[in-house]
Amino acid sequence: MAEERERTIREWTRIILPRVLRATLWGFIMGGELLIPLLIPSVSRELEAFFPPGRMGIPHLVAIFVAFEVAIQLLDGTVFRYALSMARAIVSMISVVIVTNGGVMTFTMTPPQDLQAAAGMTIQFTVNFEAVLGVFLILSLLSILKNLLQAVEFLAKKAEEPITLPELP
Repeated sequence: MAEERERTIREWTRIILPRVLRATLWGFIMGGELLIPLLIPSVSRELEAFFPPGRMGIPHLVAIFVAFEVAIQLLDGTVFRYALSMARAIVSMISVVIVTNGGVMTFTMTPPQDLQAAAGMTIQFTVNFEAVLGVFLILSLLSILKNLLQAVEFLAKKAEEPITLPELP
């Protein structure tokens, strides 16, 4: 009778540690360069001005995508990786539509107070990039389809692997 031996802490460390290190590295790559400018107060205020008030800001979006990337890297080698990649694409589609107000963004600029001639004046820019948003959404749908097909391929390969059942006493 073949008994399965239990894995020791050292063996578990050899299995888990590379995944955790890779997930940490990819999480930093996905969000690190976006968080560095946010640490500078003047840059952070300028970037937050582009987002509508009361909605998700840059730190929230970055945190969501870093969490997705860490989870995807931790679950590498499973079908959940592809499910999380599809969820990340759906969340990115929804967040871009919400943040950009459906592809039409309006920016209001007020001149500094020291200019007397421009007192009370505001400049308003409206940018309509619905076509660009549409292309982004189509590419995101293609990403979802790609991950779905990769998940099907992964499951098909797993189904072809031989299964060895343990012997019963």
